[in-house]
Amino acid sequence: MSQSQVVSFRASGHFLNWIEAQKLDGESVSQAAQRILKEVSGTSTALSTLSTPIVSTSSTDLSTRSNDSVASTNIVDTVDKAVADRLDPVMERMAAIEERLGKLSA
Repeated sequence: MSQSQVVSFRASGHFLNWIEAQKLDGESVSQAAQRILKEVSGTSTALSTLSTPIVSTSSTDLSTRSNDSVASTNIVDTVDKAVADRLDPVMERMAAIEERLGKLSA
């Protein structure tokens, strides 16, 4: 019999934006986060829908680590970096567009 427990956490900034970008049609942020964690851990039966690979470590390595907090910290760090890498160029483009719009209205 497998054990089940409610897991809850707050996401903000790049991390939240990245999860929202990974949502499928009709999927809540929480459902997307759950699906992503299942895909990362290798327990998902669905085809991968992640637009950016998150973890280069195999799921076997993650599941056999003696300290689960180390594995989860590594995943969060990896996701945060992936989100920042993808979001930073977009934010730079938006700033440039806003600057041009400001010049037009002046």
